[in-house]
Amino acid sequence: MRYGPKRAVKQAASRRLDAIVVGERYRRDPGNIAALAASIDELGLLHPIVIRPDGTLIAGARRLAAVALLGWTNVAVRVIDMDEIARGEFAENVCRKDFTLSEAVAIKRALEPVEREAAKERQREGGRAGRQASGNLPQAAKGRAVDRAAKATGMARRTLEKAEAVVDAAEAEPERFGKLLADMDRAGRANGVYRRLQNIRAAEAIRAAPPPLPGRGPYAAGLIDVPWAYELLGETALTRGVLPYPTMTLAEACAVDVPSLLTDAAAVGVWVTNFIALEGLHVPLLKAWRLEPKALITWPKDHAGRGHYVLGQTEHLILAIRGQPTFTLAGHTTLLKGPFHVRKGAHSTKPIEAYDWFESLVPSARYFDLFSRYQHNERWDYHGFEVPQNALTDRPDTANNE
Repeated sequence: MRYGPKRAVKQAASRRLDAIVVGERYRRDPGNIAALAASIDELGLLHPIVIRPDGTLIAGARRLAAVALLGWTNVAVRVIDMDEIARGEFAENVCRKDFTLSEAVAIKRALEPVEREAAKERQREGGRAGRQASGNLPQAAKGRAVDRAAKATGMARRTLEKAEAVVDAAEAEPERFGKLLADMDRAGRANGVYRRLQNIRAAEAIRAAPPPLPGRGPYAAGLIDVPWAYELLGETALTRGVLPYPTMTLAEACAVDVPSLLTDAAAVGVWVTNFIALEGLHVPLLKAWRLEPKALITWPKDHAGRGHYVLGQTEHLILAIRGQPTFTLAGHTTLLKGPFHVRKGAHSTKPIEAYDWFESLVPSARYFDLFSRYQHNERWDYHGFEVPQNALTDRPDTANNE
């Protein structure tokens, strides 16, 4: 086999361990070195360490650590004149132990400038051959470089881009996003953590300029659908389904000035999931809003969703009061039934029947709806980050229900 001048390979030789320069490595987790050392002790070193002529390690950091653990002073080496250590390290390790996503990002970063320079060289060669350059080489070269780097690491370009976004965030703010990076590397998946990162940033942007609370109160009645966060009980963005919308912590929800919206006698319906109810997270929330729970209304869904231990197919509306509000009792029960028009493909939407049910139970000239996704009718004043532009006409029962 022939090699170019940059990849001239010399026969295996022996080199002292203390003469090998490890330098910066892309692999952060070396794996089980003791097991590898035991294998080498029994079978010998099947593959030499690969180094550059100056003694810089290209591939074999795990083998080097293993023979050092065995007390060796010399090790068999193969010398290769290769400018890009990243290429050699990847080729030697990809079939032995998968790189973590952050390691793959490090390799991508090392390969990109090389591929970009190669693209420029191809463009220069084209010019020397009489062809005319495109005129927008830097941008075109960058795109090709990213694609080639993704191919070299054995990952889809988009996966690598998502992983790099998480790495960038962790490097910029390690205290905030370092855990996301650790979660990503541990699971070997980028999508869930990337979505969580996007949610965090979206929530920050939204909270920088939150929509105003309804301003035509005070109100005697209303509904609240808190965007509950589920960062509880040691859960991570990888052990649960990542919520596709910005969430609020319990402290943030308690800080919403609900009391200022209410008359002295008011009734409020607060939506809770099974998990929230079991954990009792609604208790401090109702205390902060100075509301007293009186009834638990259950909404059975036509399909199961997320859940703990068992999939959740019900949701609940806590009926809470302030003072002595007026109710119109006409056979209302704790079961909220109906065809349940819910927008197909939308998240966390509630049935429009709940609004009709609430109106029939609690008489009021006007109602408020916090964290809403549409306006039920002209009597409802809405507040929410995700209300569509046509809040009154873009209803769950008029779009995409099959």
